Amino acid sequence: MNEALFDPVAAHYDSWYDTELGSLSDQVERRLAQSMFKAPGPQVLEIGCGTGQYTSWLLQEGYEVTAVDISGKMMALAQKKIATLQETTPQAKPVHWWHGDITEILDQLGTYDGIFSMTAFEFVPEPETVLKKLFSRLNPGGCLLIGLIAGESAWSDYYEEAARRKPASVFARAALYTKEEIASWQLGVPAEIGECLFFPPHILTEAEALALEEERAGNPGFVVARWVKGFKQKRGPAAGCR
Repeated sequence: MNEALFDPVAAHYDSWYDTELGSLSDQVERRLAQSMFKAPGPQVLEIGCGTGQYTSWLLQEGYEVTAVDISGKMMALAQKKIATLQETTPQAKPVHWWHGDITEILDQLGTYDGIFSMTAFEFVPEPETVLKKLFSRLNPGGCLLIGLIAGESAWSDYYEEAARRKPASVFARAALYTKEEIASWQLGVPAEIGECLFFPPHILTEAEALALEEERAGNPGFVVARWVKGFKQKRGPAAGCR
């Protein structure tokens, strides 16, 4: 496989989370995504596992994760992170690593109770088509959740400016969709949309950022979309993703 888009930035990718802005934005995004994802069974497919930031959380939640990423260098970092976690969490289920392009392995996938992806579909061509195929791989009651940097926001302006300043930036290859565009994608069931990151990237203090996040004014900088697959026949109380 040729060098993937994120291979050149893998070594310093996690340094973003060590900055005040990166840590705060991750905290806000993570709170929203984790509150919206609950699979009805153990089998979860993670698309764009990157360095394992969310793989670790999924594992700690008790899921058996199949982690996919196109970047071998990012995945190698994730594998080290998960190996360390598994040493201290012996009851953790295994992680199945799959180095590949999700658009090229759709027909090879199994079925899953949940499909989870954070900040990957900005880089996936024809995301609606890919998501439709992924949705078909869900077991009844399962859910598909993606988190994306939202278009027409202070954060999309920030990343688009970074791409203009540095054409080799990964964000020069990103497509940033508005919450309305994401909600319009037809997967057979309506999307539930969660919004966060209402403070701009150039915020002065954490307190100011959190105050703006509480106000929720203007366009969100980050959107989480969830699609839940219904049961074919009526059963008792729903046991699916909630």
